[in-house]
Amino acid sequence: MRLLVSCIPYDRGKSGISVYVRETVAALAAQGHELTLLCEPGEEGFSGYETADEGRERSSRLASDVPRQKSRRVVLAPWWTRRPALSMLWHLLVLPFWIRRRRNSFDAFFICSANRRVCAWYPLPTVATVHDLANFHVPGKYSRLRMFYLAHILPRFAKKAHHLVAVSGSTKADMVKFWRCREDKVTVLYNGLGDSGDPGKSGDSGKTGNSGKSGNSGGPGGPGRPNAILYISRIEHPGKNHLRLIEAYSRLPPETAAAHPLVLAGADWKDSAPVHEAAAKSPNAAHIRFTGFVDDLEALWRDAGFYVFPSLFEGFGLSLAEAMARGIPCACSNNGSLGEIGADAAIKFDPQDAGSIAAALEELLGESEENRAARIERGRARAACFSWEKHARGIVSLLGNATVFGVGIDCTTNAEAAAALRKPQGGRFFAFVNAHCLNVAYRDGEYREILNGRCERVWPDGVGVLMAGRKLGFAVPENVNGTDLLPLVMEEGGLSFWFLGAAPGVAEEAMRRCRERFPRSRFLGASDGFAKDWNPVIAEISAARPDVLLVGMGVPLQEKWIAAHIGDLKGVGAVVAIGALLDFLSGRVRRAPVWMRRAKLEWVWRLAIEPRRMFRRYVIGNFLFLRRVGQEAKK
Repeated sequence: MRLLVSCIPYDRGKSGISVYVRETVAALAAQGHELTLLCEPGEEGFSGYETADEGRERSSRLASDVPRQKSRRVVLAPWWTRRPALSMLWHLLVLPFWIRRRRNSFDAFFICSANRRVCAWYPLPTVATVHDLANFHVPGKYSRLRMFYLAHILPRFAKKAHHLVAVSGSTKADMVKFWRCREDKVTVLYNGLGDSGDPGKSGDSGKTGNSGKSGNSGGPGGPGRPNAILYISRIEHPGKNHLRLIEAYSRLPPETAAAHPLVLAGADWKDSAPVHEAAAKSPNAAHIRFTGFVDDLEALWRDAGFYVFPSLFEGFGLSLAEAMARGIPCACSNNGSLGEIGADAAIKFDPQDAGSIAAALEELLGESEENRAARIERGRARAACFSWEKHARGIVSLLGNATVFGVGIDCTTNAEAAAALRKPQGGRFFAFVNAHCLNVAYRDGEYREILNGRCERVWPDGVGVLMAGRKLGFAVPENVNGTDLLPLVMEEGGLSFWFLGAAPGVAEEAMRRCRERFPRSRFLGASDGFAKDWNPVIAEISAARPDVLLVGMGVPLQEKWIAAHIGDLKGVGAVVAIGALLDFLSGRVRRAPVWMRRAKLEWVWRLAIEPRRMFRRYVIGNFLFLRRVGQEAKK
């Protein structure tokens, strides 16, 4: 899939969103998707992707076109978007027009942080991830202007995205409560911990940098185990709740604090001064250590005997999941998503109460070896639920979840469709749907049930399905129509065919021409679509045992015929409903010129050469189709 990915903002690589961007982009790329990354000026280097020269040279605006290389690529936002307020306005109001001009270059759009950046409208099928709604839980977390934007402006436009992703059930609940989202519009996809839950391949909480591969030395519970209490977070007041953690740590007996130093890892952020002042005044100040920003956290993880996460609110809490994966006993806040992520593996406390935090620390530090070992095992089991690969596949699945008027559509490429036709299994049923077919399915329940229940694949044919995808939020990588696909399969060769359908003589003429045109394929026979008794025809086809039976009788007659008789067709590999293909192959009906096909105007050609027959289908039918799609989009 060709994905445009908004990696804005990236926070200089020093936030949880930074980790999310890095890991999700890496997982999508590993799954073979063609990515174009939209980055802030100066932030493109995180991915190792090639930046378009045009994007580098034109600092006043985006590159005028998407780079054409199939390698990794980056497009930079204008230089003046370095200021957050201007970045927000550009992303909201300008970016949609840029996407619309280039929407044929992409199948879908993915926004990595829709709680920070959204668009006023979405020209492509769009999935947008929301990490948290902390502004509704932590008063004064941001400036008044930013709080107003986050509470009243951003939600209105975020909800216009076709699919919303929440990184936890807690975040989804907040989106339903505060943003008034429909529950079925929000999908929970947990953040990950790298391949197969290997913490060495994951990001940490994102507040201080990446982690490496090794675990803590010796592990909690063994002789000489590390004893530090670690908290990884940017030093930010009040949201990250360092003051109450320091107050709770100050209540520990001096000998306990001496044995278990408190390590606060992270860069100074908003209002960090009160945190440093509180640490300096603590009776256990000698045992409190600030590391500042750390690029490589391995040494910190090795020295960590315990992990504490007292944040007032988090959308997920990556470092908590990573600590559990590393076998480090944890204590965390009982609010937001932290209690959800920690589940039964972490000791919970009230983050608003320093006494509650102190009690949790004493319980964590004083736990018996047996209980500690059990907690570690529960933590590892919980951490195994989190995978970036699974997260990325969930995003793509949302974009590929194509349903129009209750008909499920397999949005794929012509190459993948051809490969499906070549599979050796027998008795498979394939169909194509365009706007006309979907209009028929809208009112014909039997036809709709055949497409959904009997067909192995239903492929998207024509510009109508593409337009429906953009409106309803699914990606259509290619127009997969029988008129183009099947001649390509025949040209490649190696399969045998039988033609069934059309007026008398048409299928025979199509077979004659195909034998001349496609010598690598075998054409075993042909029958028209007007037999009064189908038994002899079915017996003849079964005796020939073609790899592919092409049935062209018009919609929905051909699909109903296949559903009724496919069980009697012995030895047939695949049965494909092909519409008017036999008319084209026989030369009875001329196809549109190549330029009209490329411009997605083939329907105009069909209307011009057969105005009486096609007027109702294309003029009235297309109007009805677009109206019905619009109604479905509003549901």
